[in-house]
Amino acid sequence: MSEPILWQPTDKQSEFLSATEDEVLFGGAAGGGKSDAIVIDALGAAFDGWKNPRYRALLIRRSFPQLRELIDRTRVIYPAVDPGASFKEADKAWEFSSGAKMIFGFCERDPDVYQYQGQEFQWIGIDELGHFPTAFVYEYLTSRLRSPDKSLSCYMRATCNPGPKWIMQRFGITKGGQASLVQLDVEGRIFKRRFIPSFLSDNRHLEGTGYRERLLQLPDAERQMLLEGRWDVYDVPSAVYKDEMRQVRDDGRIRPVPHDPMLKTHTVWDLGFADYMSVIFVQRGPDGVLRVIDYLQDNRKPLDYYIRAMNAKPYNYGTDFIPHDGASKHFLTGKSTKEVMEAMGRNVIVLPRTDVDEGIKLARMVFSRAYFDDRKTEGLIEALQTYKYGVNGKTGAYTQPVHDDASHGADAFRYLAMCEGQMNNGDWGSQKLTYPDMGII
Repeated sequence: MSEPILWQPTDKQSEFLSATEDEVLFGGAAGGGKSDAIVIDALGAAFDGWKNPRYRALLIRRSFPQLRELIDRTRVIYPAVDPGASFKEADKAWEFSSGAKMIFGFCERDPDVYQYQGQEFQWIGIDELGHFPTAFVYEYLTSRLRSPDKSLSCYMRATCNPGPKWIMQRFGITKGGQASLVQLDVEGRIFKRRFIPSFLSDNRHLEGTGYRERLLQLPDAERQMLLEGRWDVYDVPSAVYKDEMRQVRDDGRIRPVPHDPMLKTHTVWDLGFADYMSVIFVQRGPDGVLRVIDYLQDNRKPLDYYIRAMNAKPYNYGTDFIPHDGASKHFLTGKSTKEVMEAMGRNVIVLPRTDVDEGIKLARMVFSRAYFDDRKTEGLIEALQTYKYGVNGKTGAYTQPVHDDASHGADAFRYLAMCEGQMNNGDWGSQKLTYPDMGII
């Protein structure tokens, strides 16, 4: 009597497992068998990695509780592949008969990735890559791919449902989620990044389970994302402004928003000199409509860098609104940010300190009047879509908003909500207009 088949890949899973590109992303829609595929791929089965004593694999998720499902799945599969394999609970690692190891890890915060500094792996995988709002963790881990054995190639693998824009850009994914391949020439070495889409229809194991019918009952955005695999309706589950940004998209208010020369352009800042600095450019029409026409964000740049960049733009400026800490004097110069900006010819108002939750409530109220330029404010749109609450790992309850790359643009928008009533178009330019004397009384 033959042994029952423990696991058999679908055609799409086989395509992923046999891929030879340097980086491969597998997924898109829900139900395509992503987690099983990455657990199998971690064995390095294509080149018998688990049989090589030098083979080291690292499988990452965002938080430790999320790892439990993957660990439980490996407890079923790995001993069947190698009866001598053993799981070391304290290390959260599998050790195979050959001495090869597969280690589980997590990176709840970006700095957590530094625990792998100095280590080397031949295979690194991230399950649910879309839970990482920025590329920082992924890009840092690629630097940990090194091989002491020429017979062991290095591979980066990931799975996810439609997620942040940085993933689309890295793998060249279209809004519709079609298969893609990006090739980079680095000093003559061609690096390849491939996206393999999968759909519920590709996974025969879920046929007749009712899963498709449940996905069909989801709201439009979630249904398009999870069933159809579309990447242009992405929502972060714990996003602070998820409903507001969805309405902005549904209303078509992410569109070309040209600069209106008849209106003043005001700027709203989130200050950060050792961190990201964000500047929103906004025009307020007489009907209260907020025309968000431009956005500037950079990291570790001096103040004059931003002022020069602003002066290079063809806008007739009104007021620069900066947060409360802009009034604090620097201990080295004895001058505040407000004073420095005014010395550069800017018209500055310092906003009062406010509670973050109250500011978020104000921001929710102005979204319905905001239009965002689809090209010049891409960074702000991404920040507002990915700005999220923290989640308690034990209770699942939302906590305070997370401070990450998205929070800078979101904070600037919160300040915009505080000051938009002070934006006016009353005077023109930095100097008074001089009219000719026509001799008329």
